[in-house]
Amino acid sequence: HMIGRESELNALKERYDSGRFEMIPVFGRRRVGKTTLLKEFIKGRNGVYFSATRGSLETNISKLASKVMGTAVPVRISIEDLFHEIAERSKQERYVLIIDEYPNLVRKNDYFSDMLQEFIDDIEGDSKLFLILCGSSISIMKHQILSSKSPIYGRRTGQLEISQMDIWDSAKMLRGFSDEDIIRIYGMVGGVPMYLKMFDPKQSVEDNIRKLFFEDTSFFRNEHEFVLMEEFDNPFTYYSVLEAVSSGKGKVSDIASYCSLDDSTVHKHLASLLATSFVERIAPVDNPDGKNVRYRISDNFLRFQFRRILPVVDYYDPGNPAGTMKPLMEDLNTDLGRVFEEICSQHMSLIHKGRPGRWWGPDPETRKQEEIDIVLTVKEGRRTIGWFAECKYKNSPAGVEDLAKLRKRASLVRGFDDLRFVIY
Repeated sequence: HMIGRESELNALKERYDSGRFEMIPVFGRRRVGKTTLLKEFIKGRNGVYFSATRGSLETNISKLASKVMGTAVPVRISIEDLFHEIAERSKQERYVLIIDEYPNLVRKNDYFSDMLQEFIDDIEGDSKLFLILCGSSISIMKHQILSSKSPIYGRRTGQLEISQMDIWDSAKMLRGFSDEDIIRIYGMVGGVPMYLKMFDPKQSVEDNIRKLFFEDTSFFRNEHEFVLMEEFDNPFTYYSVLEAVSSGKGKVSDIASYCSLDDSTVHKHLASLLATSFVERIAPVDNPDGKNVRYRISDNFLRFQFRRILPVVDYYDPGNPAGTMKPLMEDLNTDLGRVFEEICSQHMSLIHKGRPGRWWGPDPETRKQEEIDIVLTVKEGRRTIGWFAECKYKNSPAGVEDLAKLRKRASLVRGFDDLRFVIY
């Protein structure tokens, strides 16, 4: 049974109902639930789901052909003949063809993309084919399908990025945990269904972390390597950049000196990490293109793994787990503020449909640096509304003085016609 993803399913159904040729690239990070979604979508529909392997193109083509023809044995066939078969099947009626792990077909060369382009150009006028190309390597998907250099650029009729689930859908996968533990776990692994599924509510969060992150056979032991290898041919330079950012180095010059790289190399690596949404670039909302920029890891799992697990995992002693676990659990509590902020930001965006950001800058009167947790920009006609929020994750209630401080800070931010305030 699939949790969440209603809007993604509906987006696909809507395209399916058009009845005409569609080609939809579907992409998103490893383990985010793309395959589950596509298998759910094809249920009860005419067509085939095929997952490409890292084998040769011939092997993949013969496996795909046997699926299309409905035989149990591999079929030796040329790409042209296979495409002809698919064209025949989709002439009169809707036919769904899902190619999952598409990057495996095009990692080595463009031959398959070139053939696919010719095929699409031949049939798109009068075919009822519903073609989905899906892949976890966001960089390859963007380069092979969405970039203007790609042979099949311009052939797509839509696209669907599968993002991580929000806190509410994630919570549905963590039934049995307390609200506070749900926030803790979300902070560790984000909204990645496969990761959330690993946590066992019959055990404490601490025992879950020990089992999932520290034991030799742990599920998450090398997961960060797989995530990065999916995207980058040489993931190791990215390691040190992520290490730097996770340790709180947010400026390019600081990252460069931490990694002993020059600024331009760091810029290049950050651009790739931004394209895959592993890292985000933050600037004050009223000066988005200025020099005052910070970078931080936006993928919760990578942030937790690089910041909290990798620095201590080699010192973990199974005979004395408390030595590692006790300080780690204390660190987890410090991390909760940041996670709570992320959840508040999701909540505000959901209710007011705006673009979330942050703000920081000097107060000219006191000359102190001030900061605002969330600034949501909402357009109403010609007016720009700013929702300003302060997020307090603590046991004592927020007071009137917190609101006064927030108002004072908000008065320093430029570019809004109307200011509104929220305290979480």
